[in-house]
Amino acid sequence: MLSDFKTKDLSRSDLINEFAIKMVSVINAKDLAWFVSREIVGSLGYEDCVIYFFDETMGFLEQVAATGIKNPVEKQILNPLTIEVGDGVTGRVALTKQSILISDLSLFGNYVLDVEPCLSELCVPIMFGDRIYGVLDSESKVIDGYDEEDRKIFETISKLMASKLALIEKSDLVNKYTAELEERVEERTLELRIANEKLEYLASIDPLTELANRRRLDEVLENEFERASRYGGELSLILFDIDHFKAVNDTRGHQVGDEVIAGVGKIAKVLSRMSDTPGRWGGEEFLIIAPQTSNTGAVVFAEKLRLAIESVEFSIDVRISASFGVASFRTDESIQQVLKRADVSLYRAKELGRNRVETDATS
Repeated sequence: MLSDFKTKDLSRSDLINEFAIKMVSVINAKDLAWFVSREIVGSLGYEDCVIYFFDETMGFLEQVAATGIKNPVEKQILNPLTIEVGDGVTGRVALTKQSILISDLSLFGNYVLDVEPCLSELCVPIMFGDRIYGVLDSESKVIDGYDEEDRKIFETISKLMASKLALIEKSDLVNKYTAELEERVEERTLELRIANEKLEYLASIDPLTELANRRRLDEVLENEFERASRYGGELSLILFDIDHFKAVNDTRGHQVGDEVIAGVGKIAKVLSRMSDTPGRWGGEEFLIIAPQTSNTGAVVFAEKLRLAIESVEFSIDVRISASFGVASFRTDESIQQVLKRADVSLYRAKELGRNRVETDATS
């Protein structure tokens, strides 16, 4: 069986990738056979591997590479066998074009003896479409030397090998295969990049408003506060929420409520600068992080937002207003302290009649 230390970090797809990558540089069939036999024994930890190619002219199988139990010299088989189609395990596989796993060769009456008789065997055809190129064979000195997982691995390797042999036969197909492989790799890389970007986007964006979500706002807050603390720049926060939003949900339904929230988010996004980070703080509450913005500038910005929101009809006969609290960074202050001051200003705007902008700088 495949040694545990060889496979603990390898999935079947890893094996496919490893063989596919290494096979690219092999340019002829015999080199390919030796490469596969060495990899199966040396890299994957099997006892033995023998590659037979089918001679269509003569109608028999011929050993072309062997590594392991038979101890060949590099790229030289000490006692090569030729096997008629139908004879022994390998001959039967070539005839039936089906893989065979024999747990106990003593129970198999048609075993073809080699230099080193074995007790179990795994043999799979090397086929491309209906064309059989040969047989991939492995023997073990123990009974039950292979299981179904080994069969799957060998069948996968034989398919890769058959594909490569078909390409080697026709040099023009080699170029085509390489181009297609590069295209698939490029497409896969692009797909992965797009998928990663989409996941990153989904992880940081509120789906209803398409603004930054709470998680993303927390990240930006931390970064901007660190920058302001270190370099002494200005930073203002604009916290606002929709006035009487519960009444919208109660009288017009949650779908209209969602339309209102999305509409307010769109206004915030359109009016914000590229350097600003508008986001949904939670429910009907929003936060805009405005770096390099004084308290006065933030109040002006908030007032512009307030006017824009109250001038829009979000649904048929649905108009709303919003209340704003503005706070700006002060030296030696924490993020939570500035947020608290913005929240207090927002609460004061609500207390003073809503649809207004308040800041502690003017209180």
